[in-house]
Parts: sequence; structure tokens; C-alpha cells
Amino acid sequence: MVRLNLIVEGGVYTDTDNVSAETASNVESLRQSLHKFFNRILNRDDIEITIFMGAGCRNAAKRFVEGKSPMGLFVDSDSPAETKHLWFDKLINTEHPEMTITIPEEKKKYVFFMVQEMEAWFLKQPECLNRWAEIEGYSRKDAEFDISKHSLIKGKNIESISKPSKTLALLMKRFFFKETKYAKYGKLKNSPLLLDSLDIDSLIPLDLELQRFVEIINNG
Repeated sequence: MVRLNLIVEGGVYTDTDNVSAETASNVESLRQSLHKFFNRILNRDDIEITIFMGAGCRNAAKRFVEGKSPMGLFVDSDSPAETKHLWFDKLINTEHPEMTITIPEEKKKYVFFMVQEMEAWFLKQPECLNRWAEIEGYSRKDAEFDISKHSLIKGKNIESISKPSKTLALLMKRFFFKETKYAKYGKLKNSPLLLDSLDIDSLIPLDLELQRFVEIINNG
């Protein structure tokens, strides 16, 4: 059995005194959904995946550098795919060089990007919103309208959208409601079930970083 540790940017450290029980529960739900997600991505019975929530970008990177292999890191690129390499520049601290984080060259290929944020996965497959809403008990406005045809994402390269989390929030507010309240997106609250609602076989062909992840892990 191969053991693979994956650090994913996001969540919070739940072992601090100022984290509420609700937040801690949501972070654990996200961790569990990411575990299921990456198990479905790799689709291998001989790999045991452990997910660690890395909190912020720098915390996740530091944990990755200090961790033992085999280990991977998933982070938001916060930029289009063609400039994702600039993410490594974020780790340089010119004012306090002692705080600079350096990813060893041999580890860089195990850094994978959610371009530009994790929410891009949901925008690439907007039908997952309907599955999410049905489970969560939300009603749908304009039920016959195909969300993929909305002007926010129609015909667009999803990875070129800056802050896809904001685009996702607008789509959820536009199309879903419960009683008198519109749906409001929150990463910790909503993304676990959205991850569970993704069709992996349809998503992988749309995401080069997920393809790279599968290739690198499968080829050692």
C-alpha cells in the first residue's frame, strides 16, 4: 500500500482556542470531501491518501517543505494557468528574508494548482450546482435555464476568471433560494457537498492540473 499525504490550501487550524465548533466541523467536512475527491481522481485501491488542511498559502507551503515524501501540495494559483509559476514568488519575503520559503527543486513538480481557485472546478461543471441544491433543499429559479449558458461563464475559459469564488457566489445567489433567502456561498459551508456532487470522469478532461496530478502520482 502506497501512502500519499496531500496538503490542500484552505480551512483553518482547528486546534486553536478561537475556532468555533461549527468552523471546526466545517473544516473536517471539507477535509473528508477532499479525501473522497482525490480518491475518485486517482481511482486506485493501492494508494492510501491522507488529507491535511493547510490553512493559508504560506502555512501550507511551509508544511509541505517540512513534510516527508511522498507528499503533494494543492494551492490556489490566483493567476491564469500560463503564469501559475509566479506562485513561487509569493513565498519570497524581501523585507524579512529569514521568512522566505523555498520549495526544493525536487519537490516543485509535486506542487499542483487549482487555477485560479478551487471553485473553478465547480464552474467547469456547473451542473454540480443543481445536484448540490437538490440535496441541500434549495429551490431553483428559471429551472429550464442551463447555468452554463449564463454570461458569467458562457464561452469562457474558466481558468481565466479571476476570483472564481466570487463568480460562483453570484451564480448561486442568482439561481437558488430557500424560502425567502437567496443562496449564499461559503467555502467551508458549501464546498464539501459541491465536491461530492462533481462528476470526476467529466471533470478530469477539463483540468490539466488534475491530469498532471494523476500522471505524476501514477508514474511515481
